[in-house]
Amino acid sequence: MTAVLLVFVALTKAGVLFSIKDQNVVTVSTTKKTFDPNHYVASVAAIYSTTTTTTTEVTTTTVTTTTTTTTTTVAETTTTSQSTWDGPVLSKRAGAIYGPSGKETYYNLDMSGVIRAMRNAGYSEEEYPYWIRDDGVKMLGSYVMVAAAYSIRPKGTIVESSLGAAIVCDTGGFAYNNPTQLDIATTW
Repeated sequence: MTAVLLVFVALTKAGVLFSIKDQNVVTVSTTKKTFDPNHYVASVAAIYSTTTTTTTEVTTTTVTTTTTTTTTTVAETTTTSQSTWDGPVLSKRAGAIYGPSGKETYYNLDMSGVIRAMRNAGYSEEEYPYWIRDDGVKMLGSYVMVAAAYSIRPKGTIVESSLGAAIVCDTGGFAYNNPTQLDIATTW
């Protein structure tokens, strides 16, 4: 058997590799920063024996891909909100009613600040245009604009009103006395 002696010096430790052809590799590490071949046995910190085995594995995989394309067309409408409510409907004459989500009243204020706040919250002009319905109800996209108690119905919440699906855009003092009340924005 032929033995091969290799000496290596690392930055923090020195060591010796002993190898016999087709057999194990023995690594001797020392605690000294330099290696003295005449005195290496006295400074051996650890001896490690390792066996190296190489395994080659071949795997064949067949992948079948099926692609299905589905096209869905959605018609968007911003003209009216559909409602399944068949009870009383809020009007200027009625003043206040009890609708599908509780008490409803109406208010007529300048909505420019409310619209600006909704735009800042991410409700774009393209998707949620501000407009006034033929019956005088103020709309944001296809939703009736309402004020509600933010603690129960945060800004952007969709609720059912007697005038159709509504979006919470505003709040008011009424919310302290009746937190489930909706105040509907109109031109009345």
